[in-house]
Formats: sequence, C-alpha cells, structure tokens
Amino acid sequence: MALRATNGPTQATKSLDVGGTLTVTAKIENTAGGEETVSLYAEELKEGLVQFEPPAIAVPGKSRKSVSFSWRAELPEGRDALTYRGKLVLRSTDSGQLVGTAPLDVYVRRA
Repeated sequence: MALRATNGPTQATKSLDVGGTLTVTAKIENTAGGEETVSLYAEELKEGLVQFEPPAIAVPGKSRKSVSFSWRAELPEGRDALTYRGKLVLRSTDSGQLVGTAPLDVYVRRA
C-alpha cells in the first residue's frame, strides 16, 4: 500500500449556510518512491451531491503531507435545508485504492 491516512479525514464543521465552506483535512503518508495523488469523495449519500476541490492533491514519495479539501455548501432545488449523511472517502486518484474513511454528517440550510 503506497498511500494511507495517518489522521483523518476530519470535517471542520457540522452546520453551514448555503454558500459556506466545508473544509476536510487529513494527513497522508506515501510509502512509495514516487509521487502519488489522493482525492476525496462523498459516498453513500441519500440525497444531494458533494464534490470537493481540488480534485486531487499530490503527495511526494517517501513522505507525509497534510492535505485539505473544501466544498461550497449548496442545496438541491426546492429544499430549504438538508443533512448530508454518508462517508468521507480518501482514495488514490490513479488506482481508486482506499486510503482512509470517516463519517460525513453536515447540516446545510438557507440563510
């Protein structure tokens, strides 16, 4: 296994207004000799869509790196509030290999 999360992913907040930013941080270890990239996904959501920026972060070979992803809160059309529940999943961008996971639980409302 070349990539593994040594800490996280951890979401910074549990409640947001539409347009607010959810930040997710993690510490990633790359045991491979070359650079590897990691991506964060929201999986097993019952409703809504969460896409994190940046799409991928490079971790140099034989090193550890703190990474941070963000999502600008939005709601599906016709909803005034929604609790996004699922999983935060870190994966190797190239292979799809699981790197780390944590629960996703964030409430989003219109201001």
